[in-house]
Amino acid sequence: MKEFVERIEELLLLQEKLVNLMLLSGTRKFSFSVSSAFDVLYYNVELLDLIGEVLSAYERYQEEYGKEYLLNLSAEALSWMGILLPAIEDVCPIFFKEEPIRDIMNLLQALERLLRGEPYPISPIAQGVQNLSNFLKHQIYLARRSYLNLA
Repeated sequence: MKEFVERIEELLLLQEKLVNLMLLSGTRKFSFSVSSAFDVLYYNVELLDLIGEVLSAYERYQEEYGKEYLLNLSAEALSWMGILLPAIEDVCPIFFKEEPIRDIMNLLQALERLLRGEPYPISPIAQGVQNLSNFLKHQIYLARRSYLNLA
């Protein structure tokens, strides 16, 4: 269990560093290589899977780490994804449209409700995170296939 949370923390640091690099690039658009964009996608999928696991076993983790810490980790990860996914969309042969960003926003709103102490079930959030992960996995599969067909 501790390994999951530690890995989430590591992946959050990677996300933060990447967003900082994007911000340091200034007004010009930050460009990713195709392989870097796929790496970002893979790390985000891994992060979503870990968050889904932690939220699914929320009661067990809550005792060890505290409610707010786990919810804040999840919210931070989703917030960084909301910045990173649109940034890599230009490079990858993936067409997100608004679906994952809308899903991320909905999940963030649900997490915020929990953080404010409002009664809200955790299972739909965990399921939403898993659905987002599955969506990204499917998009990666399609993108890899189309990218290989072009090569």
